[in-house]
Amino acid sequence: MTITIYSKPNCPFCVKSKALVKGLGLTYEEKMFGKDFNSPEELYEAVGKQVRTMPQVLIDGELIGGYNQLVEYFMEKGKVNFKGEKI
Repeated sequence: MTITIYSKPNCPFCVKSKALVKGLGLTYEEKMFGKDFNSPEELYEAVGKQVRTMPQVLIDGELIGGYNQLVEYFMEKGKVNFKGEKI
């Protein structure tokens, strides 16, 4: 499973997303705004869609979305509950 998290500095939901992935024992690659990409257009090109929030998470090249969508994704896999807590 290849996970990429597009994030920005001082973003609480970015921190929560990274903690959720790490808590499941998974690894991820982080792409930080201002370091790895510098404009919304670069983000749009990377994720394949115009998005307005951070983080944006891709799993195996598929856009999952932000933190809430990430929780839903792992809920469907039976790995977390609706609070994002490991089962």
